[in-house]
Amino acid sequence: MTRSNALVRSLEHFVMRGVLAWLRPGPGHTRPNAPEGAHRALICKWCCMGDAVVSLYALREFKRRHPGVTLDVLVSSRIAEVYRRAPEISAVYVLPVTGRRLLLELIDPRLWFRCLGQILRLRRNGYAEFVDLELYRGTGPVLKRLIGIPFSRGFQVEGALPKHHDFEVPLPRHMPEWQCFYRVLGMDIPSSNPPPLYPRSAENDNPAVAGSPRAASAPLGRKARIGIVFGSSFNWPQKKWPWEKYAELITLLARDGHEFVLLGAPGERVEADRIAAKAEGPLTDTTGRLDYAGLMREVATCDLVVGNDTGTLHLAAACGVPTVTLFGPTDPRKWNPLTSTPVFLEDIPCRPCYYLGSMPPCGHFSCLRQMEAGVVAETVRGVLAGRPSMAQY
Repeated sequence: MTRSNALVRSLEHFVMRGVLAWLRPGPGHTRPNAPEGAHRALICKWCCMGDAVVSLYALREFKRRHPGVTLDVLVSSRIAEVYRRAPEISAVYVLPVTGRRLLLELIDPRLWFRCLGQILRLRRNGYAEFVDLELYRGTGPVLKRLIGIPFSRGFQVEGALPKHHDFEVPLPRHMPEWQCFYRVLGMDIPSSNPPPLYPRSAENDNPAVAGSPRAASAPLGRKARIGIVFGSSFNWPQKKWPWEKYAELITLLARDGHEFVLLGAPGERVEADRIAAKAEGPLTDTTGRLDYAGLMREVATCDLVVGNDTGTLHLAAACGVPTVTLFGPTDPRKWNPLTSTPVFLEDIPCRPCYYLGSMPPCGHFSCLRQMEAGVVAETVRGVLAGRPSMAQY
């Protein structure tokens, strides 16, 4: 697969262009003011796990500043657990769409009956504010109208369809994503990175990571437990460092006495088996065996997590775990996890090429295939020794 959901995206773009033009406010329309005081707000977010985790930093701060505002979320099933484990969120409503075999889902009349039932339930909640955290999908304004919410906020995104929210902020291409969520919620960007969502130093009191045996990184010079994230969301080949490279990385770092845990999804079983067969070092394979809670507990036991730019790296950062993230088509200025040291190839002219949820066709994947295991190993060693430095070469 060299382009993500291209047919679905094209169909959505075509349909939503007409719908959003119809919903566009007329010339005499007066935008309402943002609600003040105690009220209920509905947050809309469809994708993806990393983006959902990153949004929680801003939502945590918003709730701290506005304790009288009740925050509910309307999400896809893929990321519902991220918000269910967030104390700032009051209720989680799941849109009955899985995203798997999406075209077949969309022509199933049972889906639309379930969606109608969900909308009717949400209308009874009396929301005063709609927060559209989607970056490019145009469903937010439609849901706002169907649910009957008077005020909405969201992003203006270059290249995406205009949504005409009552409060909109630009989404700069290179601004870190966690900062963008602060802006859309009407808050100033903090001068330093926000603290972890699930700090390991407090794990005995934190049900999100309860049961994790380690509360801090391994002492310098001692054996470390290193998480290996070899896959990617949607199994995009453009975002994946080759499995052979991960096997080589494990072999190199095993000479330092470290141990490793493979962190993969059920659909990545073949690659996990190949890595385990070729790598030389103590290795635990959890591929396909962990739900979201189990994944959170597992990354919290690691002293460092290294892997592709995907949601598990952001989850590790949320637990305060140091990370090393390998960037190919995506931009580290935008997507680097908060605790991460990025590794990327500076001299590949076509990278970064990811934008608005998709990538152009690619037949060479040079931005990751040319990345050397030795460079990544030295970056990991530097982070473990307390000397993190961005590796671009």
